This record gives sequence, structure tokens and C-alpha cells, in this order.
Amino acid sequence: MMNGKKWLIGLLIAAVFAVLLVRYLDRVPKRHYCDFRVYHHAAQNVLAGNDIYYRDTMAITPFKYSPFFAFFFCPLGVLPIKAAAAVYFTLNVLMAVLLFRLSVDIMGVSDRWRAALPGPSQSRAPLLLYGLCALFMSRFVLLVWDSGQVTILMGVLVLAALILLEKKKELPAGAFLAAAILVKYTPAIFIPYLLIRRQFKAVGWTLAFLVFWLMLPALAVGFHKELSYLSSWIPSIIETSLDRWSYMDTKNQSLFSFAIRFFSECGYAINILHLTFDQGKMLGYGLAAFLYSLVLFPPFGKARDPRIDYALLFAFLPLFNPNGWLLNFVSLAVPYVFLVAYLIDIKGKDWFIAACVGIAFASTTLMAQDIVGNARQNQGELFSNVTIGALLLVTALLTLKFRRPRPLVT
Repeated sequence: MMNGKKWLIGLLIAAVFAVLLVRYLDRVPKRHYCDFRVYHHAAQNVLAGNDIYYRDTMAITPFKYSPFFAFFFCPLGVLPIKAAAAVYFTLNVLMAVLLFRLSVDIMGVSDRWRAALPGPSQSRAPLLLYGLCALFMSRFVLLVWDSGQVTILMGVLVLAALILLEKKKELPAGAFLAAAILVKYTPAIFIPYLLIRRQFKAVGWTLAFLVFWLMLPALAVGFHKELSYLSSWIPSIIETSLDRWSYMDTKNQSLFSFAIRFFSECGYAINILHLTFDQGKMLGYGLAAFLYSLVLFPPFGKARDPRIDYALLFAFLPLFNPNGWLLNFVSLAVPYVFLVAYLIDIKGKDWFIAACVGIAFASTTLMAQDIVGNARQNQGELFSNVTIGALLLVTALLTLKFRRPRPLVT
């Protein structure tokens, strides 16, 4: 009977995946392969020895990632773009499963439930956890899959680094964290936190592997070409990602864009203060620095819980990204796993935390175009609905971090 159930579940998963893949391959050529086209083109340029930062065609968005990233994608650059997109879509689906699994591992949920829950409850709790988190994150996961983006890959690399770090394996932890930083630079926010926790070996190995990974493409393109890539990399980010319009775009749901729209005169007529653009941007960076300091500070009267700190830092990955496009919010998987597991543990008897999670879900996933229509989605983005949802999760996590321990009932 059990084998029959496993076969049925396996067939169901295969059927769902096949439907998703067919849907993707039907959509993606019409949308010109979205972000994946940029990665594929850069990989082909590396294989041909061309400049990856020179925009040789206006049909393709400028490449703004590290040379290591382009080198990493070279195996897919050998394939025609449709085949390469299908392969990467499959990898992205597998990595999404791994993202949730590693999130559960780093939060210590499985071990805690095995020790605390009886048999039937133990089997139902993971299903409830995965089901709710998949529902809450569905919008962002689908956005990453449809665009062929690398945000899930970045999250998996960071989680792998943290799990290895918890096992005192600093060298591979540094290798994974460095690779994540070279996929998207925002995981660098983990480095000051590791320094505060006196994880000096891990930071040292991260810095060493940053150098190693950056020089690795020289094996394919030569030392001088790699130096040329490196000299063009940072200027390309500044030119294409940190411009004024990127900050002001309503689809940008970063904390910085939130501050600019609400507190400076940038043309949207929703501002409650009359700061200049630069002042609004600096206010956003000041808010980010304040929130980040709350992660660095230990709680009062109790031991630091690294799980809460990790969840907060994952929430900050999209909020502190100057280009906080919606697909970057797939990093909210980690705070959702922690908070949903906490609510399952206490049977939902923390109304403030439950309200934060519920409203965050309504403000983010339920405001998708397929649910509310294009006009309301755009209006929600104007008012930074996804930013607000992420900040509600941050509020819930900070509440749990700094809340005084409840006295034992005797």
C-alpha cells in the first residue's frame, strides 16, 4: 500500500512538472526568454572570448553580473537557447524544492518536531508547513521560474553556507557564501553579522574564495581578458542598476524606493514629506542601517537565537537590494518557514505574529495580477505593498527576538 502511494505521488509530481515545463516553453519564446536570455548570451560571449559587458545588441538587456557568474553558465551557453532554457527551468524547479528543504533544516524545524510531536502530529505538521509556505511564496517562485532568474540559486547557496557553518565547516561555508555573493551581491550583508558572532574563519574563507572565484574564468579567457572583465563589472552595475529611474520605478519594492516614493517629491503625489530625491534615498539607507543594527544587537535578557537572525537577514536580501524587483522576494521563504513553524508549534496562539504573517500574505501574494488584475497590482506596487508585507514579517521576527521570555506557568 505504501509503495502504491509513493508511485501515485511520484506520478502526480511528474505530471505537474510536465505541465509547468510545457507552459514555460510556450511562454518563454514569446517573452524573448526574459532574464535567462541575458545569462545565455553572456555565457556564449565567454566561450567566444568576447566582452561580456559590451552591449552588442539592443534586444538584450546589459549583463551586470560578475565574470564568475558568466563562467558558471558556460555549460548552458553550448546549447541552443530553448534547450538551455528548458534545462535551467528544470534546475530552478529542483532548487526551489531545495530552498524550502534547506530553510526547514537551518531553522531546526524537523529535529524539534521529531522530539516534541507524537507520530500522527509529526507527519501532519510538515505537510502543513510546506503547504502554507508554498502557498505564501507561490507568486515569487513562479516569477523566478518564468523569468529564468537566479534568485533561488542565490538563496540555496547562502543556506548551504549557513548549514555548513553550523556544522563548523568554515572552508566550504566560505566557498558557498562567496559564490552566492558573486551571483547577487546582496548576500554580503551576512559578513558583518558573522564578524559580530566572531566567525572569523568563515569570513576569511569567504574573502579568499571571492578572489579565487573571480580569477577562475581566467582559465577559459586568459588573465588579461579576466582583468578587463573585472574592470568593467562594477561600472556596469552603477550605470545600469543604480540610476535614478531604477530607484523610482514602482515595480522596485526595495526599502529605498519605498522611502523615495513616500517621503520625497518624485512625481507620484503620494509623498507625506517634501524631501528631495537624494534626501529620500538617504532616508531609505538610514532605515536599512537601523534595521540591520537590530540584527547585530543581541536581545536583552536572553541568548541570541541565530535562526531569527538568519530569517531577518533573508528578509533584508530583497529589501536592501537597490533593485528590489518582485522576484527577489523569493528570499522571504526563510522567514515564512520560521514564522509558520512557530505558529504551528504554539497552535496559532500568538495573535500578533499570526496577524503579521496573514497580512503579509495578503499584501504580497494575493496582490498578484492574476488575482486582482493589472490595474490593482500596479496601484499596490505604487504604494509598496510588497515592501510593507516584507516589513510585517520583519516586525514579527523582531518581536520574537526582543520579546521578554514568558514566565513559566506553574
